[in-house]
Amino acid sequence: MNKGYYNEYTITSYADDDDIIHGQSYAIRVSNIDFVTWKPNNELKNEIWMKLHTKSGKEIRVKVDKDGLNEILATVGNDLVQFENRNRNEHELEHRKKYRN
Repeated sequence: MNKGYYNEYTITSYADDDDIIHGQSYAIRVSNIDFVTWKPNNELKNEIWMKLHTKSGKEIRVKVDKDGLNEILATVGNDLVQFENRNRNEHELEHRKKYRN
């Protein structure tokens, strides 16, 4: 069941401070992405269902693997998040330990 998720994406530089994520029938500037959510596919271990939530309240659904998720997260600008080992976020845990008061 694909639930309306696109199977591919490409990241293209648009300007010095903005990129475009695009695929079969969608294109969005990274600056128009409000936040990103994702959920591992329980049936296919290496497939992740990702949603790019736009500032207008719409969402773009993309199927990615771990590397694709991390590439999009880095492009969107969330450098402290890197998906590892299902739901565990290694970089965030390291950051919290390092800067804990």
